[in-house]
Amino acid sequence: MQELWKTFFSSGSFIPHGHCYLWQTPLVWLHLASDSIIALAYFSIPITLIYFISKREDLPFDWIFTMFGGFIVACGITHIFEVWTLWHPTYWLSGTMKAITAIISFATAILLVDLIPQALALPSPAQLESANRLLEAEIVDRQLAETALKKAKEELELLLKKRTEELKSQSDKLEQVLSELKQDRSQLIPSPEMSFFRQFVTELPHQIHNPIHFICGNLTYTREYVDSLLELVDLYQEQYPHPLPTIQEKISEIDFDFIKEDLPQILISLTRAAERICGIVQSLRTGSRLDAADIKIADLHESMDSILKMLSSRLTPQQGSCHIEVIKEYGNLPKIECYLGAMNQVFITIIGNAIEALEENSHSELVAVSQPEPPKIKIATKLLENELVEIRISNNGPEITESVMKQLFNPFFTTKPVDKQGIGLGLALSHAIITVTHQGELQCISAPGKGAEFIIKIPISLQ
Repeated sequence: MQELWKTFFSSGSFIPHGHCYLWQTPLVWLHLASDSIIALAYFSIPITLIYFISKREDLPFDWIFTMFGGFIVACGITHIFEVWTLWHPTYWLSGTMKAITAIISFATAILLVDLIPQALALPSPAQLESANRLLEAEIVDRQLAETALKKAKEELELLLKKRTEELKSQSDKLEQVLSELKQDRSQLIPSPEMSFFRQFVTELPHQIHNPIHFICGNLTYTREYVDSLLELVDLYQEQYPHPLPTIQEKISEIDFDFIKEDLPQILISLTRAAERICGIVQSLRTGSRLDAADIKIADLHESMDSILKMLSSRLTPQQGSCHIEVIKEYGNLPKIECYLGAMNQVFITIIGNAIEALEENSHSELVAVSQPEPPKIKIATKLLENELVEIRISNNGPEITESVMKQLFNPFFTTKPVDKQGIGLGLALSHAIITVTHQGELQCISAPGKGAEFIIKIPISLQ
């Protein structure tokens, strides 16, 4: 490559053009002067074109002038090389410049052919003059129209001012009525999501209650019948260990040994699935009866203690789990008006989820090493201003991730595996009970190493 470049810029064994002219001084000067003047002229033409384009920015096809300028500059450079090669025979460099000039000139010629129809389509001076006359007439018509519009606008402003004065009193009345309608609507109609959810949990359980209970009830008998049939087959094989060839062939064809082992497992899986569906139906039925419950004057502390007593078997040490300590920091709360059954369901859901989180956390060796503190559930209550009651239920289990937090109160969202019967309705129903039924607030906060905390705020009176 280095030799190629060296050859490209070197004179080599060539002789300069001056030898062709026999170094006759008049002839050399003739070529020198002619090529120099031509090059100077070629270089001055693009300057003129650039000045012309800069002054006429509205000129169409200005790119063709650029192409012409490039072509003319290239031609000028070739004449410079004609002067140079009189004394320096760098013909490879000179020929390359001519090739570049040829490419630019050929491209300009092709583009110029394609440009001719567009240039011919430009309007002539006579057409432009006719168009100018039409535009002048249109301007006069628009001025007349603007004058008429201005007059009409003044008349309309006077009319609107008069009508505004007439409608002002009615507008005040309409605003008052609209405000009352918005208030009534916010009280009577819940959000679209809750309206759809209520309709869903009301209609769905009644549609699938009887069929799923029929399945659950008959699965027990089905398992008994299958066990009896398998016992009968085992007894038959004991009494007749050498069946007929036809029977032996059928046993091999259907893989009877595998069926005998797999069929009970299938029935167990069907039973678990049916029980899970029954749990979903029961949750939906419970949710659909929330608004039908009666308002009661209740002591939340007594209710909380009864729920803890009901869940005591899950709080005491079991095989493979540890003891869960419950810390109660009860404040001085008055009795409040609430739907007691619905509130109990909220407490059961939140405390039950805390117990499950702590049980799963206790099985994690990694967490056990990093968090030696024993599992705890803390329940704190206090009376707030504006006649609000606050209940905080926290645990020192694993944190709730941000992605889970965004969907925590969505219906049917769950992080529990199928074998844990995770339905995904508990927290959604709890949120509806607190925010809609009791007009309160339910939120969850979580941080690394601090577990999760649910904060409930409800008014003392629902009236």
